Amino acid sequence: MVNLFKLLGLPDPKKNVVNDTRTKNQSSANPGPRSSSRADFHDLGDPLWSERTERLIPQAQKNVVYLKPDKYQRVQLEGMENEIRKGSMILVDLTSLSHMPTQKDVCKRRVESLGEINNIPVFSLNQNDSLLMIPGLGMRVDTKKHRLGMKALEHES
Repeated sequence: MVNLFKLLGLPDPKKNVVNDTRTKNQSSANPGPRSSSRADFHDLGDPLWSERTERLIPQAQKNVVYLKPDKYQRVQLEGMENEIRKGSMILVDLTSLSHMPTQKDVCKRRVESLGEINNIPVFSLNQNDSLLMIPGLGMRVDTKKHRLGMKALEHES
């Protein structure tokens, strides 16, 4: 019978814990992968390399905030003004309210008022207005060709 743990590269729970610590000590002496020319490869999973890339790549300042109605069928928009000012995009999904058109309209008006407060238009991403988007500060939205995503906009640059 094939050992499933060994097949998946997982430690075998039947073995002793003491044996696992010995194998860890032995693996630290492993020089790592080598090429046919016997030159060493760089292990990009090593903490040294991850620290370097963290210094080179800045942390993202903008987010995509996805909101859905809560169990009381309300959309919680508290604190979303700050997210919009930081440049984050807000997506509000009202598809769960399709059976309650009045509540859907109330939530839609709240989202529209959030856009009006920040002088930013609210965009509907589908025909029945159940998926709404508020772009963050400094975001551009193509309203002429109605194409979303970077793939469509890359060809025009």
